[in-house]
Amino acid sequence: MPTVLPYHEPTLINLLIFSSFIYLLNIIRVGADFLVHGGIVAEIALGIVFGSPLTGLLHIDWEATFTIFGYIGLVLVVFEGGLSSNLRMLFRNLPLSLVCAITGIILPIALSFASLYAGFGYRPLEAFAAGAALSSDSLGTTLAALNSAAKSSATAIERTNSVMSDPQAVAESLPIARTLSPTHRADTSATLTALSPSPTSLKQSRIGTVLISAAIIDDVLGLIVAAVMPALALVQSPTSNLGGDSIIWPVVRPLLSSILMACISPIVCRFVLRPLFWYHGVGERWCAPSRSDKPWSFTRLSERGWGSITHADSVKLFLMVAMLSAMSTIAHYTGTSVLFGAYITGLMLTYIAQPPAPSQCADTDVTSYAYSEEKRSVERREIDLSFEATFVRLVGPLQEYVLLPLFFASIGFAIPFLDLWRPVMIWRGIVYSILMCLAKLAVGVPILLYGPYLHYSPLFWAAFRRRASSSLSNVRATLPFSSHRADRTAPRDEERFPRSSTLTVRDPGIQEKNHAIDADATSLGSNDPIRVPSTHRAATSIPAAAFMGAAMVARGEIGLLIAQLARGGSEHAPGGSGVEGVLSEEPFLLCIWAILLCTLVGPVALGYFVRRWGPRLNSGIWA
Repeated sequence: MPTVLPYHEPTLINLLIFSSFIYLLNIIRVGADFLVHGGIVAEIALGIVFGSPLTGLLHIDWEATFTIFGYIGLVLVVFEGGLSSNLRMLFRNLPLSLVCAITGIILPIALSFASLYAGFGYRPLEAFAAGAALSSDSLGTTLAALNSAAKSSATAIERTNSVMSDPQAVAESLPIARTLSPTHRADTSATLTALSPSPTSLKQSRIGTVLISAAIIDDVLGLIVAAVMPALALVQSPTSNLGGDSIIWPVVRPLLSSILMACISPIVCRFVLRPLFWYHGVGERWCAPSRSDKPWSFTRLSERGWGSITHADSVKLFLMVAMLSAMSTIAHYTGTSVLFGAYITGLMLTYIAQPPAPSQCADTDVTSYAYSEEKRSVERREIDLSFEATFVRLVGPLQEYVLLPLFFASIGFAIPFLDLWRPVMIWRGIVYSILMCLAKLAVGVPILLYGPYLHYSPLFWAAFRRRASSSLSNVRATLPFSSHRADRTAPRDEERFPRSSTLTVRDPGIQEKNHAIDADATSLGSNDPIRVPSTHRAATSIPAAAFMGAAMVARGEIGLLIAQLARGGSEHAPGGSGVEGVLSEEPFLLCIWAILLCTLVGPVALGYFVRRWGPRLNSGIWA
């Protein structure tokens, strides 16, 4: 084995192929985003053209190297998703995320049984393997599409704000304002700008948080299915001596490690990492640039000119690399997904760097002024300590123009493109792909029902409590000596609690709200229709539901991994070499058809919905 690599000048052909591939990945993404809102689709298509499926211009070693770089980009985009997540919104909407994730898992498997087993006549195990491969999501595709959607939404918002802030534009857009004086036009513009609140970014909104957490859950469950595929191939093999008990540990290990990682990480953050970070302000001294009231690192270094944003970003970049490497290693060796470890790392760093909230002692003018000043100081410290801002500044350009395009091109490397064009495979693949698209679009149904649920659930609980209390009163009335006890205790209660205004609710708003809930709860048993507020109606959640369903349609790396493991058998399992896989050739090609078409349709539909509805996606209860 040689100890050194002899240096040779690369050939001109290799230089042209390599440079044109990187250049075209970025050019066709911009063009496809402008034409059909599908830059990801163009990158996958270019990977098919340049890679082994068609022309084979790229060497096999190059494809393997690009796959590694692409997977690094996938880990980084998932890590960025954790950095930009809203922690309070994440835990508050975890039940809704679970419902969406379970919907996106059950329906593809059920439709696979209905189509592959009952319709096309394949084996039940093949139908399950295909449905399991299509029940997973492409977390990288979802987050990349969400980033693109967020940029498009931000551009539209900036354009709208620039129009609203221009008095001449406001005067031209409002016919009634054309008769006003320039002063009144400026006042009208300022009023409209103040009345239009800045919407929350898609990632930190409720719908974005539900989307990311549901995709993470599907990714973890997809990893469990990928781990059990080799064991299923061994169990079904007639030459294997393994029984059904051999697949218990491959199923339990990823699930158990994911649950333990999700439970232990917050405890470590709360009681170990966050106290260490804020111990005597050490973390803020190193991770925030120097200010007039705070030096950077050591005082001598700060006096010599150290402590700029570049220096603080270098420290935060070191912390991100160290924690991401450690958590990815832990996730890999415990049997869960490296992507799950990257997402947990982003959440941990976001929580660690949050400054302590300001506290207000008394309701006086002085303390109110001090509270507002402290709140502004906390906001400034949050900006200085933001790991997300550092990631965008230092790693964002490399990720956007090199690593992520290579990841989507590497998906194209793994697609057997020429084998898909058999006549039987074409129509069966299109039918199966449509079913799989509909299965993931149905994830938007819980989003549609969430608004009416928010409105009706308090009313049903109020009606239930009212009926329970009346039933309990009737039961107490039937008990012996109940009337004597009531007569005995009534005077004592009156003496103990005399009539006083202190026992009444003084807030008229609370009284009106309670009367409204009681009236609505009383009308549940009557025939009078209950008016649902416009923000809680299902029709107002249609943009958010369409956005959720379209974002979950795209498959990718996890689906290809499950399909390849089910097709290739259990060569990665102990003693499983030479064992035939779960999927035969035709169901495997149907899986590839569905994965390819869903990955092509999902980002295009997502971009269309974002450009059609814009801020309506994260407005109302989805903000």
